[in-house]
Amino acid sequence: MNITLSGLHLESSPKLKKYAYKKTNKLLKYNPKIQNITVRLFSQEAHRGKEKDYSCELTVHIPEKILELVDTQRDLEKAIDKACERMKKILVRTKEKNISKEHKRGIFNKLISRLRH
Repeated sequence: MNITLSGLHLESSPKLKKYAYKKTNKLLKYNPKIQNITVRLFSQEAHRGKEKDYSCELTVHIPEKILELVDTQRDLEKAIDKACERMKKILVRTKEKNISKEHKRGIFNKLISRLRH
């Protein structure tokens, strides 16, 4: 599993990199088949005033799928937290879909084998 971290329009400190690695590494719990995670952090001017908004873009590669999402918050750490939380839900949902499909396939094969005998 490979984690790639990049930043745009901001200075990324070692503390921030460590925080992002720690948060994204926890995603392996929810789907162990993750091949690659790309984290893109960037800042942009806020519409509301002189402050900046920070965004975290997560791209997760699993077999046969690429999952992407972007989350924007006033604080960079909050953006990372929110993006990882949303990605966790997406990973759980896709894993459950795959398990459900395999279960249906297993029931179907069992039914066919019973009908043949």
